Amino acid sequence: MFVFSTKKATETGNLEANQAQFRELNVARNSSAQAVADLLARATMGEFGKLDAVNAVDDIRRLYKAYDQTVLKQFEPNSEFTLLNDLMPLSRSVRLEESVYEYARTGGRGWAHTSMSGQIGAALDAKSYTFDGTMVPIHDSGFKFNWRDPVFNKGSALSSLADAQAGSVDDVRRQYVDYIWEGFRDAAGNYIKFDDKTWKGLRHDERVSQVTLTVNFATSTDPKAMRAAAIALRDVLKLQNMQYGQQTWYVSSEIMSNWEQYFDVNSLRTVLEEISKLSGIAAIKEDAELTGNEIVIVPLQAGVIAPIVGQAFGTVADPRQFYNSDYVWRTWGAAGLMVKQDINGHYSVIHASS
Repeated sequence: MFVFSTKKATETGNLEANQAQFRELNVARNSSAQAVADLLARATMGEFGKLDAVNAVDDIRRLYKAYDQTVLKQFEPNSEFTLLNDLMPLSRSVRLEESVYEYARTGGRGWAHTSMSGQIGAALDAKSYTFDGTMVPIHDSGFKFNWRDPVFNKGSALSSLADAQAGSVDDVRRQYVDYIWEGFRDAAGNYIKFDDKTWKGLRHDERVSQVTLTVNFATSTDPKAMRAAAIALRDVLKLQNMQYGQQTWYVSSEIMSNWEQYFDVNSLRTVLEEISKLSGIAAIKEDAELTGNEIVIVPLQAGVIAPIVGQAFGTVADPRQFYNSDYVWRTWGAAGLMVKQDINGHYSVIHASS
């Protein structure tokens, strides 16, 4: 889970890890409580305001509760990043210490048997396993107010603080979206390896089938050619990789617009409607991250893709060391993305482009 919510954590089976993550955040918040008290005093009582953290505990709690509600609101599944919206309910929470999340890859068929007596040896070698894993890096953003900032002389000080916090949450959310698509790179553009694991994004990672399209779905005016190419693309997952889960297609705005042309001369149905009716395609959705002739195909309910969240996103103040230290805040969380292959190298997620 990307957010702190007892109700949602209980519904998704993530309650224990989500509560452990909240305790981790509270430890950081308690260590900087006086910094928040100082800011509240300046914002409400002016330059001579003084407030002790012990006496301001309720005010501090209300402030952080408002911040957590902002995170909850911004991570509602209604953004322009449709794939992220659909992945949110699939997220798995782990402990913050779990910087690499490992999982088993199975494949092939072992053996089983049928008998009347049931006295034949148990099928103990029914499956073969190898292990893969994904990193769970930290994504963060920050904002600050200078200790002499004129905003403290205005009644809008706390509103300005709330706006800055909302902006930092949006920055972190977009940073995670970039991580999903482009992977984890250093400042020089090289992919980072941690514990022998890398993540190169849906556009480049070896766990994702990279398919070259021979038909330009964004510009083609041949509906039948597009339908045939769509069938071929569906079958890359279904027949070549033996992934029979219902497929959700994420397409660019250009493709979605082009597929609104009519499929037949009688103007009875569009290309979009025609392709949506193909067997095995559950939905076709537009994603703002995709451009031109670009498609991503995911079987959402097959258990092959999920965000791995080591720390739900939250905002915390930095402790202030000196009287003239700035008021610094950080919004952060830890999240990676699991994309599975089976032991034989079959893919379950496709990125197609030309």
